[in-house]
Parts: sequence; C-alpha cells; structure tokens
Amino acid sequence: MQSNRKKFFAVLSLTTVLLAAPLVVLWLQIIQDEREETHHYEHGETQVVISNLPGDAVVLRQAGTNLRTSITIPFTDSTGGWLPAGRYYLQVVAPLETTYVTIPLSGYRGGPEEDGSFQVTIRKRTAELPPTLSNDVPDFRYIPSGSFILGDRLNPREPHYVWLTGFFIAPFEVSNEEFRKFLDASDGYRDDSNWTESGIQWKSQNKSQVSAALRSTDAASRRFGRSDLPVTWVNWYEARAFCSWMTKKCGGGRWEFALPTEAEWEKAARGPESFDYGLGMKLSDNEVKLYNWMKNPGAEMPVVGIAESLHSYEPNRYGLYHVSGNVVEWTQTADRPFNREHPYVDDDRNHESTVGLRVARGGSWYSASIALLYLPYRDTFQPEHSSQDLGFRLVARRLP
Repeated sequence: MQSNRKKFFAVLSLTTVLLAAPLVVLWLQIIQDEREETHHYEHGETQVVISNLPGDAVVLRQAGTNLRTSITIPFTDSTGGWLPAGRYYLQVVAPLETTYVTIPLSGYRGGPEEDGSFQVTIRKRTAELPPTLSNDVPDFRYIPSGSFILGDRLNPREPHYVWLTGFFIAPFEVSNEEFRKFLDASDGYRDDSNWTESGIQWKSQNKSQVSAALRSTDAASRRFGRSDLPVTWVNWYEARAFCSWMTKKCGGGRWEFALPTEAEWEKAARGPESFDYGLGMKLSDNEVKLYNWMKNPGAEMPVVGIAESLHSYEPNRYGLYHVSGNVVEWTQTADRPFNREHPYVDDDRNHESTVGLRVARGGSWYSASIALLYLPYRDTFQPEHSSQDLGFRLVARRLP
C-alpha cells in the first residue's frame, strides 16, 4: 500500500510538471514580449515589414539634410525590423533601373497599418515607359506605390499617411515646344473634345496668352518663348486640355496623361527622403544657388529650360528638376483642406468638373518668399488664372 501511494504521488507530481511546463513557457514568452514592446515604446520605434521581389538588391538608408548626407542602415533581417522615428528609404536595384521607396516614420507604432506597422511591398514596374511627343523629350520617371506622409510637418495636426499606386511623372515642366504642337495640331487646342465644359466656355470668350504662342519678333520671346523653356501664362483649362490631347495622340489606349493630383505632386517632389524643399530639408543662403528663385521681373532670363537645367541644376533622387522654383505648377486638385481628422482622399476634388480654386505647388523664379518654395505650401488660383511664372508637368498612368 505504501509503495502504491508513493507511485501515485510521483505520477501526480510528474503530470503536474508536464502540464505546467507549457504555461511556464507561455508566461516567459509574455514577459519577453512585454520587455520588447517596452523597448520599442521607449525608443519610439515602428515595425517595418518588407516584401521583396526575388533577385533585387535592397539597401536601407536614412535620409539626411540633403542628397549627400544619407547613411546606410545595416539590415539585421531582410524582411524588415524595428526603426526609430526618422526619414528612411529603400534603394532597390532591379534589372530595369534603381528605384526608391520612401519610409517616413513618426514614432512608436506610427505606421499607416492598423497595427501601427509600416509595410513595404516592392512591386515590379512595367518595362514599358510612357511615350513622349518627340525623342528629345526626357523619359518619365517612376514613382513606386506605397504610403508617404502628406502635409506640413510644422503643423502637428496636418501630416498624415496617404497611399498611392505607382505612377510616372515628367522630370521637367511641359515646354513651349511641346505645347506649340498642341496649338498647331488640327485636333489640338481648337478641338473642343479636349476641353472640359467650363474650359470650352472660357475658350469661346478669351484669347490664350501662353508663352508657346509668342512669335520670335515679340519682345518677351527670348525671355519666355524659347522652345525648351517651360510653357508659362498657361491656365488650368489649357493645361488640362493638353493632357487630354496627349492621351489621344500618344496614349495608344495604354496610357493616360494628366496633371498630377496634389498627393502625387507632393510625393514625387519630396523624393524618397521626404524633403521639405526640392533638394533638402532647408533653404539657407548656401542652398539658394541650387534653385531658380528670387529673380526680379526684369531679369534677362527668368525661367530655366531643359538644356540649362541638365548643365547647371540637380534633380531630386526620383529624377525631378525644379520642384522648388522655376515655375509654379498646376495640379489636378481642387482646393480642399485636409488633416489627420479629415485626411486627403482621391475624391471629387480631383474631378475635372469640380468647381472652384485649383491647387498649384512649388514656387517659382518670381516667388517673393522662401515660404512659397516649401513643398507643402499650397497656392490656389481660379482655373482661368495665368501668369508669367505658372506652368505644369505631366503624370502618366498605365491603363488596365
């Protein structure tokens, strides 16, 4: 009897240990998870999750104050990890080209996903580039899909994540030469099918002032009318009509050309580093020379064309020139406020029939203040407005 009782308690003790072991392991795991979560909280970290295409070389970099001050962050795990607040980006070396994916992080679990993470999916872009009007027009640049932070970081309520599909954008503003082809084409400027209803009404009552229509004998021709200079004195109706004509002339049923939405413009202009100005985080006396800005109205050559830009100016890392300065650029978007409580969405603000002011971005050679070159700054004009420092650039989207 004594022996059986000892055996019983031995078995009972062993059973208790076996049953308790998983609970102990679970308890230890909970403690470990809590310690790790506390560490992430104390260091203001967000989890970055990367889904990569096989064969692509991916480098994680932390952005600095300008194009030359970013640093490489060693990967501990190719699928991501936890990072403190900062402006990061991925450099993805693929067979077609090197692309850049922006990863701006605002703090502890501050990403756009429901769990506060920031997820990156590196997608293969189409091998086909959007067509251009002629062979001497530089190729469009690709902006990968993903989230970025839209809005003025100096306004605590405004910055918020916006997700965009991938798109292409022109490295330069539309030139006089390109716009002249639209003016001269029988199916171009004069064809009402390219215009919105409001644009048709404006066109029937007004004469265009665009710089592309300047003759060589006109006094302003050398300053504003040369072929590779950006077209100016162009209003929103005219810019929108040009896009419609481009889609029919060059799109081939595969591409749509348009003005960039406000979100597309800001994402492309900020570059993967999420800069505040075209080429950096500040615009001091040392940086002024990087931008075509602060020329007086009587300057011999106020605007800068493609040839001079390639020789004397620098693009952002996406390949865009003059997103701060040169000419203010129309966007597709009607003026609507946005903030974290009322985030930007791709709604009727981007419809061509929406009535009201349209947003323009980027500042110009004629901007009176550095504030106008600040990338989140929003100019707004009536769609019929035109001026000597107002132009536009194109985006191209692959049709399904």
